[in-house]
Amino acid sequence: MGDKSFFHKLKRERTGRDKTKEPGGGQKLPKPSLISRFDWLNRFRHWYLGGISLFRGLFRVHAAKQTILLIISSLSVCFVMAAFYTNAGEFVVKVDRKMARDGFFLSEIPNFDERLITLHAQALVDATNISIYNIGSDVMDIDGVHHGADYFAYTFYAKNLTGAMLDYRYTLYVRHHTKGIEEAAWIMLFHNGKQEIFAKMNKNGYPETQYSEYEFPFQEYAKYPHRQQTTISQENPGHITQEIIDRQQFDYLDGIYQLNTVPFASERTICTGLREDFAHEGMDKFTVVIWLEGEDPECVDQIIGGEIELAMSFTYY
Repeated sequence: MGDKSFFHKLKRERTGRDKTKEPGGGQKLPKPSLISRFDWLNRFRHWYLGGISLFRGLFRVHAAKQTILLIISSLSVCFVMAAFYTNAGEFVVKVDRKMARDGFFLSEIPNFDERLITLHAQALVDATNISIYNIGSDVMDIDGVHHGADYFAYTFYAKNLTGAMLDYRYTLYVRHHTKGIEEAAWIMLFHNGKQEIFAKMNKNGYPETQYSEYEFPFQEYAKYPHRQQTTISQENPGHITQEIIDRQQFDYLDGIYQLNTVPFASERTICTGLREDFAHEGMDKFTVVIWLEGEDPECVDQIIGGEIELAMSFTYY
């Protein structure tokens, strides 16, 4: 009996089962409890870990999206800074953002190897006063920056690649000035081979003028030649003063040429112009010339060391 009991015990230990507890073995298995049927703690653990995993996944996706947006924003900021950053003293030309998106571009050369929306022309440093006679006769024939010894000169081009005919407005204006130097600054603007000369109204409320016994240069390119250059006489001396007569040593006034400038449009705006019916693939040419006119009464010692910065903008009309 002892051996049999021992063997039976070993068998139960090997099999891990007791026949007396199996179905049909004479005893019924105990019913599983409610806790054993529904392991709430274990299920909660799986739900909790699953929720954390899902949250982490969503967080990673959200973080990735934010990173992409941050990179795109950074690139956009870099583009804007590259497009619109300016250095002190530069002459800046820029295109309105909508025009730029549509396909209106700028370039310093007519073949448009580079299609730009902003141009920067290096400043002219340490210029002294000159006369319009000192400006090179080929000033509008040279592309890009081509300053003279004492005058600023810059030629650039605008091109319509929008796919449609358009009207645009250009505005030439003063960005910054010191010591009243703008009072003596004269600006000649060429647009497609036709020029106008601008200067601030003089202190007497008249357009700035200049007088000579000889015809003034660039008259063959004047947009309004009969307005820009006129003649005076003893009977019709215009606004010439005795000071000018004495300085120029005029013996008589008959046949003396008078150069008439166009006054600035406002305190800051030099001029605005409207270009209508600018065809697709059309190209316009601009040359800007700036100098301190020695014959201007406001060209005095007080402006020595002064600075002036100009800019030009293009917008839809």
